[in-house]
Amino acid sequence: MQKRKPGNKTGQPIERRNIRLTVAFEGNAYHGWQIQHDSPTVQGYISDAIARITGEKVTLTGSGRTDAGVHARGLVANFLTGSRIPALQFVRALNGILPRDIRILSARQVTAGFHARRDAISKTYRYQIYLGRILPPHLMREYFHYPYRLDIRRMEIAARLFVGEHDFASFAKANASYSSTVRRIFSCSLRKKGNRLLLTVQGNGFLQHMVRNMAGTLVEVGKGSMTLEQFQDLFSKRDRKLAGFTAPASGLILLKVHYVSRPWPL
Repeated sequence: MQKRKPGNKTGQPIERRNIRLTVAFEGNAYHGWQIQHDSPTVQGYISDAIARITGEKVTLTGSGRTDAGVHARGLVANFLTGSRIPALQFVRALNGILPRDIRILSARQVTAGFHARRDAISKTYRYQIYLGRILPPHLMREYFHYPYRLDIRRMEIAARLFVGEHDFASFAKANASYSSTVRRIFSCSLRKKGNRLLLTVQGNGFLQHMVRNMAGTLVEVGKGSMTLEQFQDLFSKRDRKLAGFTAPASGLILLKVHYVSRPWPL
């Protein structure tokens, strides 16, 4: 017997809309983006909030995972819904339910083919280090405090070497499994603003812990524990043990997810 498709009271199938969200969050209280049964996650909180508003259990697709403790200012997600709530109203409705360290920045209806993860062409991350002797309390949740001398010029030279297509096995999480550890970095800059040292990197994809390991390795270069020649050899040697330490998650922010220009908005 053929099952009838879900529909309204007239028996007509419900048209499902595709809603795109832009999400910002402070990650200290969460075990990353992806739902986990025994830990609080950003995806879990937003999915539950959508269910309360629409009465539906939706599949919320994010533009990618984030590690526990990592922050975001522009993560993109999408979900399908049969609810007739106007897209713009999801911003106020969801923010009224979500914890204050998770905010929906925008919501809009997009074409059915849009997929937050598969359609992303690149992402931009920033790693933040505070170099002053005392870390101001209001910065402690988003900065790695390193109050020691660093050769910023050497670090800037090393950061530029990340640009291009390389094998980043030396910068991947140890013992993780990947079909390929090759990634393309479109831009990578290190900029000092007062006591703040900002590493900004855009690439077509990132391995787990990759940006944090990049930041930790640059610190090793800056303090003189690694030469520029040893740094450059990391791409060919493909050995995580030869690279620098994994910088704390609290200093990492997903700034933006980039998409190719297509007629997605409706």
